[in-house]
Amino acid sequence: MRTPSPPRAVATFESVGLYWSPGANPGSAGCALQYRSLGETAWRLALALWYDSRNGECRGSVVQLASGTTYEFQLTAGTQSTTLTAATWSEQFTIAQTISVGSQSTTLNVTQSGSPSGYVLYQADAGAVIDVANSQVVGINIDANYVIVRGFTVKGAQQHGIIMQPGRHDIVIEQNDVSGWGRYASTNSAGWQLGMGEDSGITARCYNGVPEVYRVVIQRNAVHEPRYGANSWDTGHPAGPNAISMYECGGNNVIRYNEVWSSDQQHYYEDAIGGGNNDSNKGFPGADSDLYGNIVKHAWDDGIEAEGGGQNVRVWGNYIDSTTTGVATTPVAIGPTYLFRNVYNRSRQLVNVPLDQDDRNNFAKSGTWPKYGDGRRYVLHNTLLQADPLAPNLYPQGAGGGAMGSGSSEPMTNTVTRNNILHIWKAWWQSINDDGGAGNDFDYDLFNGNIVSYRGAEASGIVGTPIYAPGNGWQSESGGMYQLAPTSPGSGTAVRIANFNDAYAAPDMGAHQLGTAAMCFGRACGQSAGP
Repeated sequence: MRTPSPPRAVATFESVGLYWSPGANPGSAGCALQYRSLGETAWRLALALWYDSRNGECRGSVVQLASGTTYEFQLTAGTQSTTLTAATWSEQFTIAQTISVGSQSTTLNVTQSGSPSGYVLYQADAGAVIDVANSQVVGINIDANYVIVRGFTVKGAQQHGIIMQPGRHDIVIEQNDVSGWGRYASTNSAGWQLGMGEDSGITARCYNGVPEVYRVVIQRNAVHEPRYGANSWDTGHPAGPNAISMYECGGNNVIRYNEVWSSDQQHYYEDAIGGGNNDSNKGFPGADSDLYGNIVKHAWDDGIEAEGGGQNVRVWGNYIDSTTTGVATTPVAIGPTYLFRNVYNRSRQLVNVPLDQDDRNNFAKSGTWPKYGDGRRYVLHNTLLQADPLAPNLYPQGAGGGAMGSGSSEPMTNTVTRNNILHIWKAWWQSINDDGGAGNDFDYDLFNGNIVSYRGAEASGIVGTPIYAPGNGWQSESGGMYQLAPTSPGSGTAVRIANFNDAYAAPDMGAHQLGTAAMCFGRACGQSAGP
């Protein structure tokens, strides 16, 4: 019997992470959870909090909430029950002062802090460009708290486009265009000029025990065209620039509605959105953080690298294309991590062979490590597309695997899959392979590949391939239309998951529910923070 502790909540715009140590082990069912907005009388069920026997804590998230709203939560374990309230963040940030900035050829130093009652807005003048022409280490240096950096075109930084200094917090970076950053590392045998690892369009670095950067909102930015790119897997693990990154920093961050791309393979990223360290209880993006609504393209390794602690990390509603893996979560050291309603289009790992000889990689890289791992992972309602072959190739262009461990030394453990469309490029390959990992629960997915796991996995799963409604499917690209046809396998047959799909009378498998609006990705989505 452990000593009970009161519950606590950590909110973002649309999610609330919950923590409670009930004292007694509630068993595999975890701690039951209900929620309602303040003033409502009826409770709504949410997915139960996962009980972590390592520290006697129930942890989990309530998702798809309204911003700027106070909610009440009721947590139950056996005969024990407790309630608490928490408010999601408002979309509007109070502005105490606006500092207008014109074009310049030197680093913009953001040094004037606001306060919890009012942010300082650094606003670019119309058409303002910060082009340091490879003469300054960074384009914008943020060394202040409670600040908004908005509307800048940032070009030509030697190392990083925008950097947040250690110890800084409550920062909003929005509506900027960042390009042309990074240092030269080497030239490979194909003549590609390769960049230095970790040089990033937008970044924070908290290595070596420096104060953390936390409560950061990175939204509606275009990050593209680094000065140099990363190598492909033809010559080993990719190394090169990232678009958006944070390393060993704090949590409670939101990275949403950004657009990340590059125009040619010689300028692809190592990881598009990611960071580290992976062998850490922190990692990226930090505890109680959200990544959603992003368009993520053109990485020789991970589209989204959400690896490390994974403590109440939510990755959802992203469009990922032309990367080696979709979303990497090797490992989830603490958990839980939620991957839901993401859409993955093309996978590419090698450049020196024809497409049909490229073994591709997996949508969900989902391993564990001996020292860091075994936290709970949920993989729910994701869609793997398969773009038509490019002549003269015979096979489609999508993922080679679905939810997968990372080899026998990094198996997939403590993972729950539900209602995914795990459509892979070759049906004799694997839609799920846990590499011998334990504690998994795979079921109610639509898949066309093999399932390599425990006996009885996918007992209620559907073997088949999706049929998309007219105007839907891979051809939509990032246009948001991926609805199944009513005659498709998986249409109307998803298993109910409280708080994830219970708004629909007959939930569909995959990311996009029939009859709903187009999914929205990128800078046009949502509302702008501030006035």
